[in-house]
Amino acid sequence: MKYRYWVGLIASACMVGTAHADLLNISTTSLESTTEEAIACTIIATTGATYQGYKVLVAFSEDVGSGANPTMRVQSLRSNIVYTNDDWQGMQYLNGQALDNGSAVAGIYSNGVGRTPRATTDSAILTLFAPGDAVCAYSKEVSSTNLKKVSVALTDITDKVLASKNLSTSETFTIQKWLPR
Repeated sequence: MKYRYWVGLIASACMVGTAHADLLNISTTSLESTTEEAIACTIIATTGATYQGYKVLVAFSEDVGSGANPTMRVQSLRSNIVYTNDDWQGMQYLNGQALDNGSAVAGIYSNGVGRTPRATTDSAILTLFAPGDAVCAYSKEVSSTNLKKVSVALTDITDKVLASKNLSTSETFTIQKWLPR
């Protein structure tokens, strides 16, 4: 498992180092269980707009027709920032502190990536990380040791959040709560 982690991290670093444009989305389809994690990693772009000094990312971990029930953790590899979620409409956490439920940011998901997760048992997290931060999204099965197929994605939606005239006052307030402290 550690081998896959390092291969993913090194591949992500190489892609960012050689890319001609900012990476907006990274995703993978992988297998997970209670003992094996699916992982997607990236290095946040240092160019482009920010929201109060941070890039706004959406992380999804979704069942791919295998009956998966993923739980998700998105964390910085450089700082002590960890976002977690089990079911996307349920409570989301930043460093163990409850933020709000996923329903509060459903409109941001829709405006940012054009949709919300397909199943209520899928995981999703709105995250904010500093430009240049190395970030990984880890997905793990809630209760089955059988391998389940999931899609794990990280999408930078900073530009869409800044350009959106559709954000409600409550969604703007919610993003403020998501800012790392």
